[in-house]
Amino acid sequence: MLDRTRRSLRRVTTQHQPSVRVVVWLVTTIAVVSIATGLLAIITQPLVDAGGTVGLLQSAAEFSGTVLGFALLITAWGMRRGYRIAYLAAATLIALAVAHGVVQFRLLSIPLIILSIGGLVVLAFTSTRFTRSSALTPTQLGSLVAIVGVGCYGIAGGYTLRHEFSELHTVVDAAYFTVVTASTVGYGDVHPTSEAGRLFAISLAILGPTTVAVAAGSLFGPGLQARLTRTGRRATAHARAELPRERVVVLGTAGLVSNVVAELASRESSVLVVTADDENGAKQTTEDRTGETTVRIGDPTDEEVLESARLDEADAVLVATGEPAQDSYAVLLARDRTDARIVAITDDASTGALERAGADVVLSPAQVLTNAAVDATLGTEEEGYSSSASAASQSG
Repeated sequence: MLDRTRRSLRRVTTQHQPSVRVVVWLVTTIAVVSIATGLLAIITQPLVDAGGTVGLLQSAAEFSGTVLGFALLITAWGMRRGYRIAYLAAATLIALAVAHGVVQFRLLSIPLIILSIGGLVVLAFTSTRFTRSSALTPTQLGSLVAIVGVGCYGIAGGYTLRHEFSELHTVVDAAYFTVVTASTVGYGDVHPTSEAGRLFAISLAILGPTTVAVAAGSLFGPGLQARLTRTGRRATAHARAELPRERVVVLGTAGLVSNVVAELASRESSVLVVTADDENGAKQTTEDRTGETTVRIGDPTDEEVLESARLDEADAVLVATGEPAQDSYAVLLARDRTDARIVAITDDASTGALERAGADVVLSPAQVLTNAAVDATLGTEEEGYSSSASAASQSG
């Protein structure tokens, strides 16, 4: 009883939080403003010209603010998928955006400061929205460590051997030389003047591109391969005139859902049914497999249960809990976790809430039956059955 009360309180709190989509758009907006502010800072003068360390920070903020904006765009993509690490990275980068706006000493940076502070406040209240784990494989972790290692090697080595290079005097010069050499750009303004410097430049030119190539392959290769494999399966299914949706997640078992699940299984679809069990509690994860269908005991509106259901891997989601409020909340949570097609079955007369929550199709069995009966009575069955589903999805 106490556990159920806690889940109810958490659900009420979550319902009053901004959706993942709103938070993602806010982070994206901050990213665009940061990029624009950085570009404009390059061609404008600060309100207070400073020298020394402060002046160096001003110059660095002009360029790094743009890079920070592009990094925020990457974190926005990760947050759209619900990754916790993307949420933490976005919070850190937005805090840096506030610092960039202050350091630049420009009127045009005021919108960036205000927007970033607001973004930090919103992120602080939406922490529970981003709980998906994104553990790196040992290969991916090793690749990231290798990139950091090569960068440290280049900066430390370049600064140590600064007397063996022309125009290399500071740590910033060493970092510049490392990036230019490791990326094979090679402007030539900083170049070695001794044999030791040339040997160091050769090592950096070999290690840099090799490490970046290996890291890019290990980080993005698995995701790209999975995407291509999924696309290939869908293309094969279409070519064979079979049902294109291979994995379907069903949230709830109200009404005629059992018939729908049986038909999906007969068409060789992999179906996961999530249904609540009031006697045993909603947090159980007992599974009962029958053929191609998996039944998981759990609350269809519980975020932990939905995470375990891996909605992001589903080709379609069917929602039918039997309660209009739960249907809307389940559709909203599902839409935040997947771009797949969402179909809702409800006996409620108003379907607008489900459509606003993110459902692609809303079906009312009563309306479908009514349309089919009218069409059969009037002798227009052939076009009636095709139009009844459309009318049902637009009812209310």
